Amino acid sequence: MRTTTCLSNKYKHFISKSTQSKALNAMMKKETLPGVVCLITLLHVCFFSAAAVSGQNQTCRPSSCGDALNIIDPFRLKTDPSGCGDRRYELACENNRTVLNLYSGKYYVEEINYKNYTIRVVDQGLKKGDCLSPPLYDLNFEKFSYDDPYAWPYYWKFRTTILMSCSKQVNENNKFIPIIPCNSSNGGNSSSSSQSYHYALTGDGDSLQVGDLPGSCTIGKTIYSEMGGDSEPEIRSMSDLQDQILLGIKLSFLQIRCFRECKAKGENCNMDYNANSVQCEDPNACKDWYDCGRPEWLRSVVIILLLIFASIYTAIIAGGLIVRGLIGAVLCYIIYKLRQRHISKHDSNKDISLVNHYSQP
Repeated sequence: MRTTTCLSNKYKHFISKSTQSKALNAMMKKETLPGVVCLITLLHVCFFSAAAVSGQNQTCRPSSCGDALNIIDPFRLKTDPSGCGDRRYELACENNRTVLNLYSGKYYVEEINYKNYTIRVVDQGLKKGDCLSPPLYDLNFEKFSYDDPYAWPYYWKFRTTILMSCSKQVNENNKFIPIIPCNSSNGGNSSSSSQSYHYALTGDGDSLQVGDLPGSCTIGKTIYSEMGGDSEPEIRSMSDLQDQILLGIKLSFLQIRCFRECKAKGENCNMDYNANSVQCEDPNACKDWYDCGRPEWLRSVVIILLLIFASIYTAIIAGGLIVRGLIGAVLCYIIYKLRQRHISKHDSNKDISLVNHYSQP
C-alpha cells in the first residue's frame, strides 16, 4: 500500500513538472512571437525600400543619342520615363542626333555643360561643305523672355555674320569674305546681266555696324554664333567662316535653379549668369528703410511731416516769387513816375522859352 502511494506521488510530481515545462514553452513562444513579427516586417520594409531606390536609379539613368552626350537631369529625352528630368528641358533624338526644339525651330545639341549651366546648339540648316548654307531659323535676343527655360544673356560676347548679295564686286581688303551660297545655281558667278556677287561680313556683335555695307549690296540672312575667344584665328575664307558659325550659340539653363530653389517657394529670383548663381527674394519683404519694420503710426507721422515740409517749402518758394514780383512792380512804378516827371519838367521849360521868345519886342 505504501509502495502504491509512493508511485502515485512520483507520477503526480512528474506530471506537474511536465505541465510546468509546457506552460513555460508556451509563454516563451507567446513573448517571442511579436518580436519575430516585428523583425520580419522590418526586413520587408528595408528590402522594398532598397528595391525602390535601386529601381529608381535604374529607371533614371543617363540617356544618350548616338553623339556621346551625357543627358541627365534636368534634361530628358522624349523616350525617358515620365518621372525623369524636367519636361521643360525635353530633347529629341532624331537620326542619332540630339535635337532641341526651341521657338518653332530645331537645333542640334553640340554640348551640355552642367557645371556652367550652358547648352550649345547649332541651327540644323548650317553645314560644312563647298557652299555656305544659311540657317533655317531666326534665333535672336528678342525671342527670349524672363520666364523661359533658356536664356541668352545680352552681355555674353557673340559673333554676327551678315550674308549679302551685291551687284558689283567689293574689294576692301579682307573685310568682305567671298562666299558661294548653296541656294545659288551658278555659284554667284553668272555671265548674264543679273550677275550678283555674294559676300559675308562678320565681326563682334557690338562692333559690327550696318553702315559698313556698300551701297550696291542688299542684306540677306544674319547668323549669330559663339565667339571663339582670344586665340581665335582670323577668318579669311568661306571655310574659316563655316568653322566659326558651326560653333553655334551658347544658351544658359540657369533658370532651372530659379524654378526649383525660388519660384517653387513663391519667391522671386535674381540670376547672375557669369557667376552661375541665383538669389531668392521674398516678394513681401521690405525694399527700403521706410518699409523695414516700421510701425504703422510712425509711417503716418513720416507722411504728415513730409507733407508739412513740402507745403512750407512751396510757400517759401511762392512767397519769394511774390516778393520779387512786388519789388519789380514798385521799381517799375517809380521808374515810370520819374520819367513822367522828367517829361513834364522838360515840357514846362519848353513852354517858358517859347513865351519869352514871343514876348520880346
